[in-house]
Amino acid sequence: MRARRMVAGAAVAAALVTMATLAAAQTGLPPLSAGGASSGGGETTAAPRQLPPILSAAPVPGPVKTGPDAPSPEAARGVLEPAAEAVISAEIAGRIVDLPVTEGADFAKGALLVRFDCTLYEAQLAQARAQAAGAKAALDNARSLAKLQSIGVLDVQLAEAKLAEASAAIRLSSATVERCRIEAPYAGRVVRRLAQPAEGVAAGDDLLAIVSDGLPRIRLIVPSTWLAWLVPGMPFDFAVDETGGTVKAQVTAIGARVDQVSQTVPVLAAIEGKPTDLLPGMSGTARFDPAARPAGPAEPVPQAKPQGTPK
Repeated sequence: MRARRMVAGAAVAAALVTMATLAAAQTGLPPLSAGGASSGGGETTAAPRQLPPILSAAPVPGPVKTGPDAPSPEAARGVLEPAAEAVISAEIAGRIVDLPVTEGADFAKGALLVRFDCTLYEAQLAQARAQAAGAKAALDNARSLAKLQSIGVLDVQLAEAKLAEASAAIRLSSATVERCRIEAPYAGRVVRRLAQPAEGVAAGDDLLAIVSDGLPRIRLIVPSTWLAWLVPGMPFDFAVDETGGTVKAQVTAIGARVDQVSQTVPVLAAIEGKPTDLLPGMSGTARFDPAARPAGPAEPVPQAKPQGTPK
């Protein structure tokens, strides 16, 4: 009996050593040997060893960051852009004789921005008017001769055509002379002056870059998933980087198409109030509260359709 117990104990010890060896091979620790410390009675027993844990404990998440500096999924970057901007270009070829505005200067609507030397075009206008006067005199003479049956109807029609051609030349020359002056389409400021007085320019050359002096608007690029709650009229706060201040704004329009690559959509917004320290080109961060979505008109409750006429 005792021999059987010893054999069974040896088999169990061998199995434990095999399992410990496999675990040590996976973890890189030295294998567990069968030998151990000798007891006082001369029997050899396996030395106890702490086996490496097979599973490690899951990491404990750190505290969630809160406060104004915490990242918010309802925040988006934006820029201020002017309500209106334009690059003024020359409509005629000529020499600049007056360019009274400088970079950064204010101007009123209708103020003179550029004036060209118009001597040639004014002479062409005078020539067209003289030709029109001669064509009118020829037509009057033709009509008088036609009453006397001295000329035919065709001669009168040709004289009328000559007068119409001269009148068209007057309108053409007048339009050219009007383009010798460029006036401001709206009140604003000069962003950049692209030409100088006394320079000769060709038609289409850029002269001035201007912006309106109205309150700038905000352009945002937001994730397309915001369309689930973002609607026109929704208020938000816009923190301006350059000034450090925050202004109130309201969504005025949402882009008509989602960018399929970035999955974003443009949004335009109007600034509330009349802040005076904002300039086009400034940037900032817009923060939305989805719960602030304005209440829209109630949707009609669908009526159940009759299934049939009861018998």
